[in-house]
Amino acid sequence: MGQTVALIPAHNEVLTVRKVVEKTMPHVDRVIVIDDGSDDGTTESLTGSGAEVIRHASNLGKGSRLVEGLDFAFSQGADFVITLDADQQHDPDDIPDFVAMFETNATALVLGDRSEDMKQMPKSRRRGIKFGNFFIGWGCGCRIKDAQCGMRLYPATMWKKVRIPTKDTKKFKFETAALLYAAKAGVQFEYVPIAARYEGFILRPSHFDPVRDFLRLFGLVTMFLVRRGFHLKGLLLMLGIAR
Repeated sequence: MGQTVALIPAHNEVLTVRKVVEKTMPHVDRVIVIDDGSDDGTTESLTGSGAEVIRHASNLGKGSRLVEGLDFAFSQGADFVITLDADQQHDPDDIPDFVAMFETNATALVLGDRSEDMKQMPKSRRRGIKFGNFFIGWGCGCRIKDAQCGMRLYPATMWKKVRIPTKDTKKFKFETAALLYAAKAGVQFEYVPIAARYEGFILRPSHFDPVRDFLRLFGLVTMFLVRRGFHLKGLLLMLGIAR
């Protein structure tokens, strides 16, 4: 296996990001943190951690920074990139399971799957995930176990194959767009069961706005379905009428 990279987008994560980096370092060759306009000392907290930090003065949002980091890592020869949140929502000790799945299927997009641990989530979050799995699965034309988990393994083969319009990568839209366009391109999805880590791990309010960002995601999937003629086969699959 060649170069393995972990990518961690961060915005005002000074309380947690170094812990995430330190737990991630043993599992990959490189850790890249993209500081998306933090003003709380996030970058300074990583001094001596071994992580490569790309710092920006302004905040563009998670989606744009993920695309930037993926482009950078793959241009540097990465075989795959594992993405994690900086707030400890994802456990770096799960990385070997993602790597093992990559070794089984090196062309698949590997998704973290919290479906067996949904009871740990707030009720509103559970409802949102279930709706997202249905709606995004309709757009993808396949069942999705956990469409909104940010811990993923992106293989280089997939990144070279899938073209996502820039307009669909902004803010929190990228991770949904990646599923839609990967499925359209024939990329397979594989899953790694992970824990849903909420209480005691997330130490700041989410940057996700439940109204504004939900509407953005709803609009993204709706327009994708419109362009695909509403993908009747995908809807029938999600309703359990077709296979």
